[in-house]
Amino acid sequence: MTLKETHEYDDIINMPHHVSRRHPQMLRSKRAAQFMPFAALTGYEQVLEQTAKSAETAIAVAEAQGDSDFGA
Repeated sequence: MTLKETHEYDDIINMPHHVSRRHPQMLRSKRAAQFMPFAALTGYEQVLEQTAKSAETAIAVAEAQGDSDFGA
């Protein structure tokens, strides 16, 4: 595929940027917040930590009781 040069927007390329009289411009901090990453699974990491702690506790109890097959 070859790129073809077009001049479709030559009439508007050097025009000034539109600024609305009706709607004030958004603060940069608020605009940037729209594109910031977010935690889709809020609390997921805490659940993983708790599960790991529970598993470690269960393994320690099983080892203390002499159950050598647990976790193998």
